[in-house]
Amino acid sequence: MTQMKTPFDIFLIKDFTKPTKDEQINYLKKYEQKMTDYVKSENSKVESVQWDWDSLDVGVAGNGTPQGAGIYLDISGKFNDIEESKLTMTWQLKDEKSFPKISAMYLTDVSVVKKGGWVDYE
Repeated sequence: MTQMKTPFDIFLIKDFTKPTKDEQINYLKKYEQKMTDYVKSENSKVESVQWDWDSLDVGVAGNGTPQGAGIYLDISGKFNDIEESKLTMTWQLKDEKSFPKISAMYLTDVSVVKKGGWVDYE
């Protein structure tokens, strides 16, 4: 065990690094086709997905408790080149330092289009 000599030694032995937004985006771009294929498998009418890479967000999901429901990574997009469409792909992360496990993806905002209100794309 490392013995600390000053209160600041914790900064020398603890890893405070976490992936940047750009690193997360670059990681997901490697799996863009798998992400798109997953969306298509959830709705056979989806032919293409336009991911909004700037929408990537890592945060704590609220559930009414101080610790929240865990850390999630979300990314949104549109599909079939429909301007008034949206979907959101989500992964639960082990911690803020983690990259998502691609096979654990799921849709939290399924393929919907705006027709007065948001409705399922059929």
